[in-house]
Amino acid sequence: MQTNKINLKGMTKKTAAGILVLLLALINAALQIFDLNIIPVQSEELANIISTFFLIAMTLRNTWKNCNITTISQKVQQIADAIRCGELPEEVIEELIDKKEVTKRRN
Repeated sequence: MQTNKINLKGMTKKTAAGILVLLLALINAALQIFDLNIIPVQSEELANIISTFFLIAMTLRNTWKNCNITTISQKVQQIADAIRCGELPEEVIEELIDKKEVTKRRN
């Protein structure tokens, strides 16, 4: 049974960019708490509005990407849970992936 380890090599550039932007938004929000504005605008109110919008947008985006709210993502989560519990051998999934890759190469 596979353990639930972080696999940075398997992370897509899009995922890494999303995490990085969210971290930047959180750091910016934390800095604003201490009156350190890193957004180069003159008005403090405008800087707060931009930072808040940025933080909300990235939080919503990451929630949408990481929470199972679509039918497909819920099915994929069920498969992942079955693999973790040992109900579905990892080898079966690897065979399916290999078959898909062979089919893609033929097309």
